[in-house]
Amino acid sequence: MLWGRWRSHSKRAITVILLFLSVCIVSTAGLSYFITTDHLQDGIERTNMSLLREVNDKLLLVLKAVDSEAIQFLRSRDMWAFMEDDSGDEQDSIAINNRIGDILLSNNVIFSIDLYSYAKKRWSQTTPFQQAEAGVDYQWIGPFERYKGFYQLIGTRKLALDDSHAIWHNVMTLIRSYPLTHVEGYRKGAVAVNIDELSIFNLIKHAVDPSLGYMFIADAQGTIISHADKSLIGTRTSEALWSAQMNEKSEGQFRTKLNGVNNTVFYMKSPFTGWEIVSVVSDTELSKPLVQVRNMLVMIILVLLALAVGMSAAVNRWMFRPVYRVLSNVTNQLQSHRAYESKTGQMADDELAGIEVSLSHILAESDRMFRHMRETQPVVKWRLAMDALIGARKNPELLASLEAIGFPLHPVQAMVMAAAFDRQAEIASPRDLHLYCYALCNVAEEIINTEYRGVAIEARDGLVAIVISFAETDGEANALRALAIADMIKSYTKEQFKRTISIGLGRMTQGADTLQSSYHDALAALSYKMILGGNAIISSEDIREPASGEFIHLLGMTDAIIDSLRLTDSEKMAKQTERWFAEMAGSGAAPDMIRQLVVQFMMKAAKAVGEIDPALLEEAPPHRLFDLLNQYESIRELSDYVNEQLGRYAAQIGERRSSRERNDVIERIIAFIDARYMHSDLSLNVLASEFKLSVSHMSRLFKERTGGNFIDYLMGIRLKKAKELLADTDMLIRDISGAVGYTNVNSFVRIFKKSSGFTPGEYREREQSRGEAGEP
Repeated sequence: MLWGRWRSHSKRAITVILLFLSVCIVSTAGLSYFITTDHLQDGIERTNMSLLREVNDKLLLVLKAVDSEAIQFLRSRDMWAFMEDDSGDEQDSIAINNRIGDILLSNNVIFSIDLYSYAKKRWSQTTPFQQAEAGVDYQWIGPFERYKGFYQLIGTRKLALDDSHAIWHNVMTLIRSYPLTHVEGYRKGAVAVNIDELSIFNLIKHAVDPSLGYMFIADAQGTIISHADKSLIGTRTSEALWSAQMNEKSEGQFRTKLNGVNNTVFYMKSPFTGWEIVSVVSDTELSKPLVQVRNMLVMIILVLLALAVGMSAAVNRWMFRPVYRVLSNVTNQLQSHRAYESKTGQMADDELAGIEVSLSHILAESDRMFRHMRETQPVVKWRLAMDALIGARKNPELLASLEAIGFPLHPVQAMVMAAAFDRQAEIASPRDLHLYCYALCNVAEEIINTEYRGVAIEARDGLVAIVISFAETDGEANALRALAIADMIKSYTKEQFKRTISIGLGRMTQGADTLQSSYHDALAALSYKMILGGNAIISSEDIREPASGEFIHLLGMTDAIIDSLRLTDSEKMAKQTERWFAEMAGSGAAPDMIRQLVVQFMMKAAKAVGEIDPALLEEAPPHRLFDLLNQYESIRELSDYVNEQLGRYAAQIGERRSSRERNDVIERIIAFIDARYMHSDLSLNVLASEFKLSVSHMSRLFKERTGGNFIDYLMGIRLKKAKELLADTDMLIRDISGAVGYTNVNSFVRIFKKSSGFTPGEYREREQSRGEAGEP
């Protein structure tokens, strides 16, 4: 009976539900037209803006690569010979032209390179028609001489390709000063790198389908610098394609009408160049997907209406059949326990309540498991990433595990970066350092995962390991992308956290299973911040291996410093130490090798100090000197520590030697007094003249050694000798007075009595009577 009532009620409920769903389907489909079209419109606009961002990133990579070439060229010795050397000969000209030729062959974006020396009024260009004087292609010389910055980008200009100036080529010019950094008024020259406009246009011409629209580049004033129609280069952009808001916002869009056709203009300003990248797309082409969606939604509405009508008849027969079976089983169980229920007074509703309680337990357990998984996700991510960095997991298993927790990696190419905050000793507490590292991990993952895939963890205290993976196999391009991402992470950290970081880049690896080697390379590169300084990006490929025997050579340089230490020549010792550290920094020696050299040197210095005075070894550095040196982040701090230690050693050696010299002098003075005490003219003046010292210095030395002054010491010696003569001889008191240096007998008697309490005669009588009585 219960089963029959349930079946009757369920049929009516299902019919009502199906009718309600039909109404919902119709209304939802109608609303979807408006919602979906708006969403598609936003998606199309975001897609076009994303295309502009991609073009901007490509342009940035190309221009920064050109800028890097220019910087390396300016640092070369060939550039110095051209800009400053008065003795430049034909060989120097050949060398710099060969260097320019190598650059042009290695970078097809660079069209030509022009040089000009303000100091020597010397110029050179790479066009085949060299003129006797700088021509129209060098009109940038005067304005750049007055330019306040170190580099300048000229949006567009034309270079002559023949001596008659009849054939021209469009270029964009990057001008950099020589030297790279200088104070105002000390610019000695400049290099102008002319970038091929056609190469730049090739970066943007495929970004927009020609059937949809076109793209061009203009400078901040609206002058076109790259366009498919080369006749428009150098002209001002039409008012229809240029808006005042382009100078106020870095990116955006607006609608305009060109030749009677509605178009949408998307624009984005490049922060590096200040140029505007502009994309013009026809509104007709933009609306095609919207029309297709509208037609598709109409068809869906009709199909859903037909399905709703058919389902109302069919769904009641098969959709709830499993539910009917479950409820039928429950009814049978309730009927079998009806007798028991009548005895206990429990109703059948209690069984349904038990089912409800069980379902609630299942839902609660599911929620608990979900929370547990979410809370342990950071720990799982750290464990998986560390397994990848130390090579503890296989590639397929690792990638699948990372993807399962929301951190998928591309299986093609990957690189590891090691990042650390500079001046960590200034961070208040280890907890603050962990918080900084946590924030840095979030920043790195957000920047990387906008276009690529990656993961970042705090590998150990104060060290963040960042993995970035690529879907492409172009190793050189991926290396440039990784360098650009590292620069963005470093800049963002400095701007937002007000702290600088250093980043070491490992080598590009083929897949995630070889991340271990890239991680080790990144750690090795990061350690070079001790030599190169903080706030730097250091690539393992830029590290030069030290020459064979470099350790022995560098350690041998310390012998001269030890000699200066023994001589306590502090000025010479400081210069030699500075030269030694400069040699180590320039040799390409690894930081651990430099620390080992410092340890060996400090041991040699301690040994030299111990040879002079073993007592000074108590001041030697601690035995765990290598661990102590690890706290210094820069080679300058390490140099300061060594100079401080050497200065203390030199001061101690000087003090001990000075003390020994003073003791030797005073001993010779006392011996002189003991041998000449009987001379009545013996005085401090006589001693000062004899030992080439001033009277005051002589008096001070004497007091330091004996604890009393010179007169007291001399009087004590004379009275001691007088007592011996009085006790052991029959000499007259007058003769004894003269024998001990007193010319006046009365003075002698008065001094003797005041000192001993007896007159000389009384002292003699007392000593003689004691001798006769046998007293000692």
